[in-house]
Amino acid sequence: MKYNRFLIPSIPILLMLIALLNMPLLNAQEAEEEYQDALVTLSFLEEDDSKIIRATARDMEGNPITDLELYFYVQRTFSLLPIGDFINFTDENGMVEVEFPGDLPGDKEGHVKIIVKLQDSDSYNDLTVERIKNWGIPTPVDQFEEKRSLWAAAANAPIALVLATSGMILAVWSIIGYIIFILFKISKLNKVNT
Repeated sequence: MKYNRFLIPSIPILLMLIALLNMPLLNAQEAEEEYQDALVTLSFLEEDDSKIIRATARDMEGNPITDLELYFYVQRTFSLLPIGDFINFTDENGMVEVEFPGDLPGDKEGHVKIIVKLQDSDSYNDLTVERIKNWGIPTPVDQFEEKRSLWAAAANAPIALVLATSGMILAVWSIIGYIIFILFKISKLNKVNT
């Protein structure tokens, strides 16, 4: 009877250990060998008023990869903007073409970063290809943003604001210094009186 209270709670633990030991172990090398590397090249075509991005997918032997999912993006300030269809599949020649939107703003010269991703494929490793192309609408830098304002960076903060905050910080440290000075004088008076 004494041993039953220790034996009963340990039965589920023993069953769980037996189940874990009987599970087949995955070999990391075998799982890694299943995926192959792919080679994705980009070419850019300009026809009339349209701009086309052509991606060509080939395996390491140079054979075209058919029905491969490629995702096309343009780098924006905080995230990637998808362009083209939601999913773009390669054809029998391993190519897919996506039309570049003509109304995307770029930097001050009109440069945009075009990104093509191969991800979550059953047969190929993930891959990202990036190219910078002068296909965006040039966006001039507003000189107003570089002037002193409340929403500017610390280097462009208004002088009155910098002086006010510096004065408050100086005042707080002066009060702290004064309190420490008074405490030091009180401790000296206690030594003299005792």
